[in-house]
Amino acid sequence: MKKTLIAFAFASIAASALAQAPGGGGFTPPTFEALDADKNGSLSQDEVAKFFAGRGPPGGGAGGGGGGPNAADIFGRWDADKNGSVSKAEFDARPRQGGGGGPPPGGQAPR
Repeated sequence: MKKTLIAFAFASIAASALAQAPGGGGFTPPTFEALDADKNGSLSQDEVAKFFAGRGPPGGGAGGGGGGPNAADIFGRWDADKNGSVSKAEFDARPRQGGGGGPPPGGQAPR
């Protein structure tokens, strides 16, 4: 039951993010707070895998056989100090698709 509720919460967050995306439904990256399911201030590989499960083309996923990006690879890129968890600072500085790290959406530096 608990796993079902957690899955529903992530699905709701993802649906909300997609509905609010500028330009009619592009992918909006998750916030650190949305990914940190246990609210301990850091992200585990499991938390990242649960978010990315079922996204993207078949063959991705944390275990290599799901339907989404390879969460293990994503987590490995985000975990800059390789200590097995992703801090808020690491998350904010993470490499982004199509570019380098930087502030999260809404926290962009002035132009």
